[in-house]
Amino acid sequence: MIVTIWPFQSSRRMSAYTVHEPPNPAIDRIDRAEAMSFLKDGFSWAAFVFGPVWLLANRLWLGFAGYAAISAAFTAAATALGLDAAWISLAIVGLHAVVGYEAHALQVAALEQRGWNMVGSVMGASETECERRFFEGWLPTQQPLRKLAETVPAMSQPETPVASRLAFWRR
Repeated sequence: MIVTIWPFQSSRRMSAYTVHEPPNPAIDRIDRAEAMSFLKDGFSWAAFVFGPVWLLANRLWLGFAGYAAISAAFTAAATALGLDAAWISLAIVGLHAVVGYEAHALQVAALEQRGWNMVGSVMGASETECERRFFEGWLPTQQPLRKLAETVPAMSQPETPVASRLAFWRR
């Protein structure tokens, strides 16, 4: 009887995410946390398969312009050299692979250009787990929640007889 022993019993894959905060974050830490964006680091199959469509869908206009210029240059060079169309297809697949590998860097560059800041990175089995791990460490280090005194205006003078009686008993 042959027994195969695989040293890795769980098939959970770890993913890395970078965390980005928009410019001019909210004062309240809960509002700040809701506005943050988590970007998966690593190869993007969507960017590989749907290269130019993915670039347009993610509003990466300069990336799309570069993709169009490089693919046009490949096509023009292959036509001028009299190469077969298969070589052009191979070059376009290679360009799609570059887009797939650089998808995260393109997204980060676009966010930084819009003024977003990278506040950290985290690893986990899923995006939900990464969010939980990041906020468990990030929230305690931030400022406390707004104090009740800041949100409720203080009473300067009792305005009604009931309010004056309540003020008397609070002393």
